[in-house]
Amino acid sequence: MTRSINEIGAGLAPSRPGSPLVLPLTLHIVGIGGTAATGAALHAAALGALVTGCDSHLSRETALILEAAGVKVSDESDLAPASRATLVAVSKAITSTQPDHPQLHAARAAGVPIVSLQQVIADAAASRGGALLGVAGTHGKTTSTGWLLAALRASGRDPSAFVGGPLPAGQGSPAGSPVHLGGEQGFIVEADEYGGNFDPYAADAALILNVDWDHPDIFADRAAAVATFVAWGAPVLQHGALVVNVGDAGGAEAAAALEQHDRGNLIRYAVRSHGRTETVADVTADLELAPAGAVQLSNLTLSERAGQLAPALVELQGKTLTIGLLGAHNAANALGVATLAATSGGTGVGITAALAGYPGVGRRMEVRYDQNGFTVLDDYGHHPTAIDATISTVRLRYPGRPLILAIEPLTYHRTAALLPALARSCAAADRVAVAEIFAVRDTDLTITSAAKLAAAISAFGTQADAPGSVESTADAIYAALPEGAVVLVMGGGRSTDLATRLAAALSAR
Repeated sequence: MTRSINEIGAGLAPSRPGSPLVLPLTLHIVGIGGTAATGAALHAAALGALVTGCDSHLSRETALILEAAGVKVSDESDLAPASRATLVAVSKAITSTQPDHPQLHAARAAGVPIVSLQQVIADAAASRGGALLGVAGTHGKTTSTGWLLAALRASGRDPSAFVGGPLPAGQGSPAGSPVHLGGEQGFIVEADEYGGNFDPYAADAALILNVDWDHPDIFADRAAAVATFVAWGAPVLQHGALVVNVGDAGGAEAAAALEQHDRGNLIRYAVRSHGRTETVADVTADLELAPAGAVQLSNLTLSERAGQLAPALVELQGKTLTIGLLGAHNAANALGVATLAATSGGTGVGITAALAGYPGVGRRMEVRYDQNGFTVLDDYGHHPTAIDATISTVRLRYPGRPLILAIEPLTYHRTAALLPALARSCAAADRVAVAEIFAVRDTDLTITSAAKLAAAISAFGTQADAPGSVESTADAIYAALPEGAVVLVMGGGRSTDLATRLAAALSAR
């Protein structure tokens, strides 16, 4: 059963295009430990707002980052900051399940307006001025948003950014935070489709990496997701280039629907693989596989439209482009990033350097341990498509080694809706441990379970069990770890704690 945006965002002010923050401003953020919440806090604080927040589960790393930015964090039981603020911001993960959260109730009682975190980020972008570049897609948008930032900075530009994951040293402000505070106008934003989150981002140019069926609590099927991306992307075409991956089935459907809004600035792109040439696009390149999962792009071809809108790509024709991240999915993401960068001030030299040298963001096949014949990888993926791509890449990167998948499913409603596909994807590992499902935006915790997913995986012939919490799952994997094993930890909730615990146990071994 799907829910409307109004139900998901109960009590929030309607979304609107970003406008500059009006100072003085006292901003209070409920659930400040989340990635978007931390991003909103850091950007607002950097612009001169007095920012406070509350959270009952704040990591030490996030607490230190917020403290360094002058953000005071209190316990959720302290309602005074919410009632004294001039503006309160909150995630839809909270409004969708706790619309009368005590912090929100206190704000309403005091007449304080409540907005989404994304509205604060959009307003911060407007405060910075310059063009707003959006990166959207069901999969890969965090990596690609950081990649776009890297490409423009390697080209001599320095816009600000919000990225949905921890940025590395040299990108994050500070390292490990999800923001970059640039030295010039312009803003890059990861545009999340969930529940209208990307609606405040009135982008001047944008990239749509792919469109898959996810978030079954709001999208009944892929067609519903496509319609949402089309509604967001159509206004972009009034301002600048919209780059869409037509090598992806959902992306192709979105591009077809967007044609009626095209003003000559819709750029279709696709990566060709295995000799397939049937996809018609403005920007194409051949995928070349190298050892250990590495990829390259060659034979870059451009339509006249692409050459005019993305002139830096003309310099790259005839060159082989090295992609620093592993996997065919990252090659496709790289071509989209290169195309949008080339429409937005990127240079051929800068784009080439970033494609080859970008280290990625945290929790995307991040190596947490790699010694004594054992490897632990930490990855945010939780959707069947992401699991397929990541397992395939890990197999190429670590050939012949036993692959143990530790997965913490993200949300009960997603796990229930996608159970057969999740089981099939997970079964590609040699053994699977399913941790307790991480509940976010869930109103019913009885519709499925980790044990049901483990049983469905076992039905495909792959050994699977459900040890319990992420801590119990880490301990169970450690107790039965085969020699030479690669443990791939996946999930969007506390799975990173699983990876940390397992890596610590191996280090102490």
